[in-house]
Amino acid sequence: MPNVSCIVLLRLIEVVKMREFIFRDVYSLASLIDESVDQGEGFWNFNIDYFVNASTNFSKDTLLHQYIVTRTLNYYSRYFRKYVDAVSEEDPERWLSLFEAYNVMSPPFDLSDDEDGEPHKWFTENKDKFYELFNRMADEVFHVLFANRNFLIKFNLLVAKTVQQMINKSFPFEQYADPSAQFSEDKLNSKERIKRRNIPSWVKNAVFHRDKGRCVYCNTDLTGVVNSLTAKNYDHMVPLDLFGTNDPCNIQLTCETCNKSKTNRFSSTGFKYQPWWTNDKKE
Repeated sequence: MPNVSCIVLLRLIEVVKMREFIFRDVYSLASLIDESVDQGEGFWNFNIDYFVNASTNFSKDTLLHQYIVTRTLNYYSRYFRKYVDAVSEEDPERWLSLFEAYNVMSPPFDLSDDEDGEPHKWFTENKDKFYELFNRMADEVFHVLFANRNFLIKFNLLVAKTVQQMINKSFPFEQYADPSAQFSEDKLNSKERIKRRNIPSWVKNAVFHRDKGRCVYCNTDLTGVVNSLTAKNYDHMVPLDLFGTNDPCNIQLTCETCNKSKTNRFSSTGFKYQPWWTNDKKE
């Protein structure tokens, strides 16, 4: 049995591993992503290899991470190009402050030249810096959105549409992406759907924590503390048969009864959330 000093040391190591989140401008970015998904803004101008690998094999660099970064880059590229007059003198200070906060080397920007298209030129010339910034911010945006299953089901339906188009060769690659990477035969089953993979323990742990150890449909306790008879099931929100993916954001916690009552003919999740505290006025 480990002694107290070993336990303390292990706990300190775990604390050091924790990410330090800044949450600066993150909620406005999370709102942009939520609105984009709600309006059906699909994947475009993205890395196909990344998408295929993250769709078929569980990855900690999730499809939602990719969507956050690419959607944000696309949005601000359009913003700097279309709304030149809206880029005020406060904008450079705001961006440079963000670069500093996230430890990204700040690209210089001077509005004094007042040339047409200068803001977009600055964005384009420093796109790698913006990518790095949005990539770092994506972890915090993910932290906010991963807890919202209502958002996740809409996002996974958006992903499934892209997967279906790519498998059926109907995705407009010439407009949005490099068509060189595809879903190869070894990644698909006989139905031309993504093959089922074993869910890693780190995905199960994250989903169990997010769903508070309860079935998302009936709220049955699955922690094993009160009820040790009901088995935990980890279920795809959008079934693989409906072009769902092996992505951590597509997994939810259910009890065995609810999982078996589902079919692969529809996509769903539950919207029951365990409250942080009860509204018991006697306490």
